[in-house]
This record gives sequence, C-alpha cells and structure tokens, in this order.
Amino acid sequence: MLKLYNSLTKKLEDVKVNKNDVRIYLCGPTVQSSPHLGHGRSAVVFDFFVRYLKYLNYSVLFVRNVTDIDDKIIIKSQEKKISYRELGNSVWNEFVSAHENLNCLVPDIEPRATAYIPEIIKYIQQLIDNGFGYVTTSGVYYDVSKFENYLNLSGRSIEEVITGTRVETEDDKHRAEDFALWKFSKLDEPSWKSPWGEGRPGWHIECSTMISETLGQTIDFHCGGIDLIFPHHENEIAQSKGVDTNEKFVNHWLHNGMLNLSGKKMSKSDGNIKLLNEYIDEYGGEAVRFFFLRAHYRSPQEFNEQLLEESRKTLNNLAEFTNDVNAKLSDDKIIDIFNSCMNDDMNTPKLLGEIFQVIKNTTSLNEEQTIKIKQTVKYVFEVLGFQLKSSKKDIIEDKLLSEFFEKYDIEFSDIESAMTEFIKVREDLRSEKKYAEADIMREDLLQIGLVINDGENVGWYWKNS
Repeated sequence: MLKLYNSLTKKLEDVKVNKNDVRIYLCGPTVQSSPHLGHGRSAVVFDFFVRYLKYLNYSVLFVRNVTDIDDKIIIKSQEKKISYRELGNSVWNEFVSAHENLNCLVPDIEPRATAYIPEIIKYIQQLIDNGFGYVTTSGVYYDVSKFENYLNLSGRSIEEVITGTRVETEDDKHRAEDFALWKFSKLDEPSWKSPWGEGRPGWHIECSTMISETLGQTIDFHCGGIDLIFPHHENEIAQSKGVDTNEKFVNHWLHNGMLNLSGKKMSKSDGNIKLLNEYIDEYGGEAVRFFFLRAHYRSPQEFNEQLLEESRKTLNNLAEFTNDVNAKLSDDKIIDIFNSCMNDDMNTPKLLGEIFQVIKNTTSLNEEQTIKIKQTVKYVFEVLGFQLKSSKKDIIEDKLLSEFFEKYDIEFSDIESAMTEFIKVREDLRSEKKYAEADIMREDLLQIGLVINDGENVGWYWKNS
C-alpha cells in the first residue's frame, strides 16, 4: 500500500483515497523572475508523484496554479517599466519551456489568479460575513485570533509569527499576525473594483479560491515546497476553515525539501539562486530531472555542478544499458523493487540503489534474463518520465565523433573515454604553457557542440544537450 508522510500530522500514513477521483493541487510559480533550480525540483518531484499514481491506475485531476499578481510582480514590472501582465507572460513562457524540457506532465488545469478576481472577492466576503475578515484603511485582513487551530501545520507559536520577518506590518491591522486578504492599490498599481475599494488580492487568498473553484472544498493532496508551509499553506487552512468550519480542506499535505547551494538554502530573497534553463541548456532536461530523482523528495538536496555532471553520465550509462530493448514489464524483481520503494514515501534514492545493483549483477546472467531486466528497467524509467535516449546518438553521429578524435590520435569507442583522453592531452599542453594550442583544441571541440570547463573542476558537457 502507498504510504506518504503527511506534513500536518507529522506521520507516515496509508493513502486512503477514492482511486477513481484523486484531486491534487500543486502551488505553482509566482511569475516575477526566471525559474531557478528550486522551482525545477518542486515541479519534477511532484511530476514523479502524479505519474506514479497514474501507473497505479488512479484517476487524477491535477491542478497547478500561476500567481500572476502580487507585490513582487508589481515592483519588478515597475523596475523594468513594463506592465505586470507583460512581465508575467514573459516569465511564464520561461517556466513553460523549463517544464517541457524537464518532461513534466501538463496539469489538467493551470488557473491564473487574475482570472479569478470575482471568485476571490466572493470568498473574501464570506470570510467577512463569518467574522474572520475585517476592513481597514489599507485593506481587508484575516483575524487569526478567530481560528483556534492556527499554526497547527507549521508548529510555530504566535510569538514566532509576530517576530518573523515575513509578517505584514501595516499599522491599521488589529494584530501583527493578521494577514491581508485584499490590498487597496496605490497610485499607478494594477487594481480591480471590490465592495471595499479598488485593490488586488493577497497571495494566500488566491490559492484558497482557485482550489475551491477548480477542485472543490476538499482535496486529496496539497503539494509544494517546504518553504510554503508558513505563511502560505498555514493561511490557506485558516481561510478554508473560515469559509466552512466543517470542511476537511486537505487529506494529505506533501512538501519537498529545499535545494542547498554551498550549504545554504537556495532562495531568491538571499540572491542564492541558479537559473534553471541555463542548466537545462548545458546538461539537458533529462539529466536535471535525474539529478532530482537521486534525493528523497522531503530531504534537503545539495547542489553543485559536479553532481549534475555525475547525473548526466549515470543517465547516459542507463540509456546505453537499455538502448537495444523496448520497455516492457518482464522482470518481477524489478517491478517489486519499484513498487516497494515508491510505496515507501516515494523513496527514489533507494529505488536507484537497488536497480543499479540488479544491473551490476547482470554480468552473471544469461542473455534472456538480462533482456528482461533491461526491458523492465526501461519501463520503470519511462513511468518516471524518462525517455532514456543516449545523448551522443541524439546529438551527433558516431562517425563524426570518430573522425574528430582521430585528428588528435585518440581512438573513439565511446564519448566518455574519448573526452577523458582529450582533456588529458589538452591539460598536458596547458602544463607546458602551450596555451594557444590548448585554446585551439577547445575551439575545435566547440564546433561539434562540446564545451570544456577550465579551472579546478575540469569537465565537459554538450552545448545543446
């Protein structure tokens, strides 16, 4: 049986849902700036999840929203001297490209916040009518003192919230911890008419409304990054309970861990980010996708380019191992490994470890047994969204590679060993201070779509992989 960790109960739980009607909401991007690797991780790990549910024959309705209006979008658009909508559309196109290259499934519904303004206003009015919302001179706010289970998801105290850096600090709020449902607009800011004054929705109310409108009052899985637990998801719960106190808003809360860059959390606010599409261009979408598979989705994941390069090589070896077979469920052991690991809170690193051990042991098996393993391994990875195509066969002909390396007296059998020898020859030139000759080698290599890194971490990658 599928077991998943519920962020609300802090327990590993059996998943008990109606397999014929599974409703999933993933908090999607705020389209203020280009996607970074953290965005990629959230998109990919929950794509693994949706694909696995479909493999189990669950009927899934998958919604991922687009936040296309908030304070940060307005500020960024003003800096660029364009409209918030121009900025949002431009950034969203970057996300679409990244999701396509990462081979993420397109959600069944992708609601944009600005398309739900009338519904958001209606939702806020319900909160006011139920005594959870109040109007001030700066906007409409949620009174958290009226919701007794506030902060159950995050486990924080009100004192921590009050002293936290993300709390809104308008003077006319009843309490520091209250949060905005509707913000009255300032001069030259986008705005919509409402019963309380022209303005725009708060961030949290957008998701509560879009969930209600697209999936209904109760959903099975609410997904997102662990950084969204507070305040975003905490406030979503408060809002949903403010509209319907008898509602079971979410059955299972799922959160992915953060990416760490040099031991620090990767975040826009800290300026500690790497752009996702740059790495996709260098290493290929499948390699980036495979990198995310290597860590448990709930754990922090350390990132550096060496790990991404290792992922690219490992994935290519896997593609080479399976390139002579079609995907097919042929080997019971591989199927059991797949089901067991994924049912155990999507334990993908354990899955990889056990599959690679089986592959290693194929040296002692006969051809028929090995083919069955290859077929099933390919099937499993296709379920997880990988095409398993050998990068060198997709990008460039072996014949051209062979001719290129022959110029440097390097015998070509495979790209890994040839490039290892090529780098060694070039490094020998550099050590002899023959930099001009070494530069020529690098430029020659670039002509066939390969790039060499100089410096301490010498390596190579396909330019157009």
